[in-house]
Amino acid sequence: MREFKRLQMPALTREPNARCSEIVAEAAFALASGIINTIPFVGNKLDEQQAQAWPRSGIFTDDGVEMTGTPPEIFELCELLASYIEKGSSFDVFEVFHKIARIDRLIDWRQGALLSPESENTRH
Repeated sequence: MREFKRLQMPALTREPNARCSEIVAEAAFALASGIINTIPFVGNKLDEQQAQAWPRSGIFTDDGVEMTGTPPEIFELCELLASYIEKGSSFDVFEVFHKIARIDRLIDWRQGALLSPESENTRH
């Protein structure tokens, strides 16, 4: 699985032989990760300096086991969003809604819809 990362300039200077399609795919995944990072999730980031929304602590499965790492449903949503961004096409609202419904239990709906990066820093 890919790891969530902050949007950066593509690694073209580090990898001069990278194909354009690889750079576009990497940028699309980074943009999709950025979108997901604006969702107000339950639990807490592992570190105050952590830029990404995942991994988190304080989130438990239905069996009472604390989740570690990033749930696969988060990666699936990210890959779906990245596929639309990469193609430059509009999101299929029903398909995206279906993926969001699968992570409903992970979203803190008391926080509203989406967070700006500044408001994420003030959350407790």
